[in-house]
Amino acid sequence: MLLLVWLQLPGMLFAQNFNELLVKADHYFSESKYDSALICYQEVLAQGHHASEIYYNIGNSYYKQNNMPSAILYYEKALKLDPSNEDVLFNLKLANARIPDKIDPLPQLFFKRWYIGLYNMFSVDNGAKIALILFAAFALFSLFYFLGKRLIIRKIGFYLALFFLLTSLAGLFLTYQKSASEKQQNLAIVFTPSVTVKSSPNANGIDLFVIHEGTKLQVIDKVGAWCEIKIANGSVGWIELKTIELI
Repeated sequence: MLLLVWLQLPGMLFAQNFNELLVKADHYFSESKYDSALICYQEVLAQGHHASEIYYNIGNSYYKQNNMPSAILYYEKALKLDPSNEDVLFNLKLANARIPDKIDPLPQLFFKRWYIGLYNMFSVDNGAKIALILFAAFALFSLFYFLGKRLIIRKIGFYLALFFLLTSLAGLFLTYQKSASEKQQNLAIVFTPSVTVKSSPNANGIDLFVIHEGTKLQVIDKVGAWCEIKIANGSVGWIELKTIELI
């Protein structure tokens, strides 16, 4: 028993320290001490604990300090882990309303909108749980097919088993895609007040257009200290890596 306690002690101390930091951070936030709250939240992240709620609270702390680029960055990080969180979506909308650039996104085909809506409906954990439940239903109705003595029972078992197998595979595919996207860092936020987008990865390139801090963009390619970017309206160009922060 002493050995078990000794083995579990680091985890218990970590959990206690983690909870204390969150309590302190929430206390500082409620007293409008946002700098102190951010120090506690960042220490939690440094310990390796990442959660949508923590990113959301960090975003709120930056929002209260009128630091919109940082607020948007952490709201986007929170959405990466929980894309259906309505509180994050609402606050992100408020933060985006306070940045200079108002970029209209390209219209999407209806089936792509459906796919994105379904993709963003669940987090990775919830998607995996749903896929497992669907697979369990497949296994259950497979038993109906193999063990049923009446033809109608076997037919129902076969078609329902096939349906749940296909839906569970689709769920696993979406969950895998979402898990892979969480690890990718191909989206970023502009952190420089004004950035001139160039036609090539050097300072002598032709000026194409200007974007401002808080704008979200996609990183397509990297060459040295430059990256090729694409914004929501489809415009493409090159900017310096030091002007952005990856989500």
